[in-house]
Amino acid sequence: MKIKKQFILIDNFIFLFFALLICNFSYAQLKAKITASKTQINEFCGTTNVKIVFGCQNELYFVDFSDSFPQFQKINNTVSAFFPVISSDGKWITYQTGVNVEGPSSGQAKGTIWLRRLVADATPIKIADTAYVPRFVQNTSADTLEIIYSTSVTCPQSLCYLDGKTLKKKIINGIPQSSETITENGSYYGGISWDNRYLCTAWPGGPNAFMLDLQNGNGNPVPVHNIRVKKQGSDIDTFITIGGCNPSRSASRIFTNTMLYFDFSSSAITLAKCYHPLLGKWKEHQLLFISRYDGEDLKVFNTPSDKILVPISSAEGKGEAVGKEWNNPEWSNHPYFAVASLLIDRLFLVSNTWEHTLNNEAIYIVNLKDSIYLKIIESTDTSYSSNITFTNPFIWIEIPSDFKEDSTWLKQTIWERSAGVIKPFKETLHSVINKIPDDAKVYIYSLSGKKMICNIDFIQLNKYEHKLKSGIYFIEIKDKFGSKFFCKVIKIK
Repeated sequence: MKIKKQFILIDNFIFLFFALLICNFSYAQLKAKITASKTQINEFCGTTNVKIVFGCQNELYFVDFSDSFPQFQKINNTVSAFFPVISSDGKWITYQTGVNVEGPSSGQAKGTIWLRRLVADATPIKIADTAYVPRFVQNTSADTLEIIYSTSVTCPQSLCYLDGKTLKKKIINGIPQSSETITENGSYYGGISWDNRYLCTAWPGGPNAFMLDLQNGNGNPVPVHNIRVKKQGSDIDTFITIGGCNPSRSASRIFTNTMLYFDFSSSAITLAKCYHPLLGKWKEHQLLFISRYDGEDLKVFNTPSDKILVPISSAEGKGEAVGKEWNNPEWSNHPYFAVASLLIDRLFLVSNTWEHTLNNEAIYIVNLKDSIYLKIIESTDTSYSSNITFTNPFIWIEIPSDFKEDSTWLKQTIWERSAGVIKPFKETLHSVINKIPDDAKVYIYSLSGKKMICNIDFIQLNKYEHKLKSGIYFIEIKDKFGSKFFCKVIKIK
């Protein structure tokens, strides 16, 4: 009996050894690490039944956080595969091969879209040729998948939505059916809303992010990023059109007339001699927006505060992070969550020449409802020669059968949020962190990065009062020498 038990122990040890070896080999091969534990995933998402798929080094990978030991798994035979998304039941992916753009320019390869099981080895099923950016139709049964895609080959920079068509195919028992036309008046790359009513698109260099109401509007899309601002000097309300890209359809079952995207900075507002009293100024791809069909901005999400930047003037050329921006945001299957890559700009001094590298070094889950983030994947190679960049992530989160979406979470615009009340902050901060030195400096930033409180001694907060709206804020606390020892997102009620 003892001998048998010893063999069992040895077998288990060998199994564990090879499991760790495979896991470490996968990490080494990809030069990346999973930064969120199963406990963190469960606390953030309400479940560990979470899956993410993404591109890296010209191939596709996925992580299943419901596994006992979540690890990177390469999806075989996905060379030159892009824009992966996961089906509503979490079992399938669709993606595009041939070209890493929504619609190729003249002379480039044409795109082909595929369907396959979300496992390492599966047989790809061809869905369509001359097809781009596939997205699953959300409100379908598990045994009847539907995929929408565009047929655009080129995209006029001023009116990209006018080129090509938007089509749909059903897949029954693994067999693609004949294509159905969603609209003949243009290609829409961002997917279709839960109620199958709204299409969305946007394009780099184009004039805006657009939505098309398939039930009304006479087939004409409307711009959704006509951002409300004020004229300098007179404070008169006006609207400025800002271009957007990386569109993603709403996953909300209630607020289906919304879309997620980012824009090309606030420079258009400044050039028009206007200002935004709530958001201030922002850089290209710094903010994620959720906007409504009528052009109102509902929510704004700044880049994560946990990635600290070095001023370019202080950089020594050793690969310091001097810039950051969102990349490839995508609304999940779950109404409350999205995922996005974080692009990092690093500065190197190479042969007496200053060189920048731009790689998507991390992937974050964004809680759209509560405006908080969780980093789940991060590159372990930030060298000058690194080619580790995470592209087009999509995250699938199990939705409980009794889930009921909050009927108010996207109801108000950014202008309609409650004004809050005047209150001291010392009690609020002490509820977050204890043993704050009285001479520590406190900084409070709005969601868009605007400084609300700057360089205030902690002891002064006994008397200091500031009128802030209820909401999510970034808190930084530095010692008297300027070294940061605390940085956190907190909620002010």
